[in-house]
Amino acid sequence: MQVIDIQTAEAYLRAAGHLDEDEAVTIKTLPGGVSNCVLYVQRTTDAGADFVLKQAREQLQVEVPWFCSMERVWQEMAVLEDCRRLLAESERSSRPGRMAITIPEILFQDVENFAYAMTAAPHDHVVWKSELLQSRCDPQIAIACGDLLALLHGRSWHHEAMRKRLGNRQFFTDLRIDPYYRYLLRNHTDLTPVIESLIDSLPQQACSLVHGDYSPKNLLVYKQGLMLVDFEVGHFGDPAFDLGFFLSHLVLKAIWSVDRFREYWQLTEVFWEAYWAGMQAVLTATVQESLQQRAMSHFAACLLARLDGKSPVEYLTSEVQCSHVRHLARQLLLMPVKAWSDVELLASPS
Repeated sequence: MQVIDIQTAEAYLRAAGHLDEDEAVTIKTLPGGVSNCVLYVQRTTDAGADFVLKQAREQLQVEVPWFCSMERVWQEMAVLEDCRRLLAESERSSRPGRMAITIPEILFQDVENFAYAMTAAPHDHVVWKSELLQSRCDPQIAIACGDLLALLHGRSWHHEAMRKRLGNRQFFTDLRIDPYYRYLLRNHTDLTPVIESLIDSLPQQACSLVHGDYSPKNLLVYKQGLMLVDFEVGHFGDPAFDLGFFLSHLVLKAIWSVDRFREYWQLTEVFWEAYWAGMQAVLTATVQESLQQRAMSHFAACLLARLDGKSPVEYLTSEVQCSHVRHLARQLLLMPVKAWSDVELLASPS
């Protein structure tokens, strides 16, 4: 396999015929991920549009050993294409009063080198995570995130063809369950029964497409709308994981923000409201209640995993805040609450 990185990418693209012979390009590394080399290829206007080049890595860039087969890139592309199709079949991307939503288009793939290229977000985009860490809390973005996740879950609900196509959950296990949930048990042995029960429930509740990495770092915000990226953990599974994973990111930032906790918490509320509004036509009240309960359990497990799993968040450095997060997560795992509004009372640092 040819390793593609910032030093070799231009020669690789020229040799493969993806760049004109004489065109000048600027290539830079896109930050944020630990499992792939992701490069932004900026072209001159007359040569063609910019694009993103991505190559999978077997060993992830974290402090502890963490590996996953590079073959995950093929399921990643299948998930990306299914998400594009679901969005295209809906009217959500052009709904009045809502942010436009886009998903990248695959431009080419290189089977031999476990790589592919996709369309890039507009130049003026920012990563939503960076906005949140600069205390910019825009509820409209959170609403759009709820709309999009409901669209992906709702339109794939019990979709049998998608279940067969995306039924492989091995990469999800390698990149989420083992390094997040099972790794927790090294330091939280008393949680073994509840964590193992949560893991066991996942295949039993497989009912929709799951993005698997639905978080602010994979949501690119620009003037015209929002782009969702990074589909490598996608599969057909339990949508409760996406809900819990996404909410854990927002709540960690709410706790980190201290005196602006309520502003960040509002993002969770409008996201939650938008998501369930989008799912009402799909789910019965009983199914909705079950999904909500599972989502809150996954929220608690993800919250704890972002401190004590293999990939801890980098911005939560205060021991007081870390202790608060651990206490909150453990409390919710051992004594689950019934409604998302109940979580705020426990999460608030005041």
